[in-house]
Amino acid sequence: MAGNNVAVNDKQYIVETVQFDRQTSFTLACSPQMKLLPANGGIRWRQYSSRQQQEAEAVMLAQRMSLKHGLYNTGFSGGKIVVNSPLMPSQQPEVIAAIGELLNRYNGTMYTGCDINTSNADMDNLRQHTPWILNAMDSPQVDTSIATGFGVWSSIRKIIALRLQHEAQVVIAIHGMGKVGAEVARQCMAYGCTVVGYDINPNAKYPHGVTRVSEQQLFAMPSHILCIASLSGILNTENVSRINTQWVVSSANSPFNSLNAEKLLAARDIHYLPDYVSNAGAVICDSVEMAFTERYNQMSQDQVNAYVHSVIGAKTEELLNRSQLLNCDVSSLLHPLSSVLTAA
Repeated sequence: MAGNNVAVNDKQYIVETVQFDRQTSFTLACSPQMKLLPANGGIRWRQYSSRQQQEAEAVMLAQRMSLKHGLYNTGFSGGKIVVNSPLMPSQQPEVIAAIGELLNRYNGTMYTGCDINTSNADMDNLRQHTPWILNAMDSPQVDTSIATGFGVWSSIRKIIALRLQHEAQVVIAIHGMGKVGAEVARQCMAYGCTVVGYDINPNAKYPHGVTRVSEQQLFAMPSHILCIASLSGILNTENVSRINTQWVVSSANSPFNSLNAEKLLAARDIHYLPDYVSNAGAVICDSVEMAFTERYNQMSQDQVNAYVHSVIGAKTEELLNRSQLLNCDVSSLLHPLSSVLTAA
């Protein structure tokens, strides 16, 4: 079991990588603030080309979690677990057990849950080995992915109300039709928006009413809001130069693959609502589950959605109004916060 430190902005994120066998390893990354506030972030399960890429993504994701937790004052700091494996979690119960052992050693200073390619069933398996999980474990009626999608929708709705109120028909383009993207699509259509979508999986299920297009078509066709609901790093300088939209909203953490891609988007006068504003639904759920456990276990999906909607919608409206008064974009408005929290 190897423990390493990765320098970030003159501070140290705690990074520990476990080499489980020849083909599988996992990395836990968390903010040093975990000494004051427990770290929180889900388990992402993918195949990476190198240990360096695996650890870099773990740190990047932990930083984004720090931003969400800080912005919404959840009582947590940022953390993440990234598994590098060609196999799926259901095929590697021993790896799940090893993650549980690692969390037990952190003894309540790191809580985890679902992320890409991990499911509620995987969390049930993990719970056999560790208690340090926040994933609506005792609330089977609640799906935090749906709540995340509802939170993204609440940001989109505020942009429509405050920035696109004169548009006769708002077009939403969604990259990724998993649980979150599909929920965003359903809510947008219920509100009367036209929705087009793309997913890399040819067998992905699109909600009824979504027009299915290719990735190239999604980026090239005119839309009012492009929602990235797939993976981190989707937006690069090449596709950003082709995007034909007015706003980018993201449920994916860190949708840009480089600072240059983000700068190019701004240079093209396309607005960006930072991902950690809109995609914080799951961490808001975790904070309620932690602080109001009994009440959370009694809440329905609709009640959880309404709570997330009220919190993220209010924050989005606040930031849109403040940025308009200061004649700047929301990213610039939040820059002091992001500089502090990603370094802490």
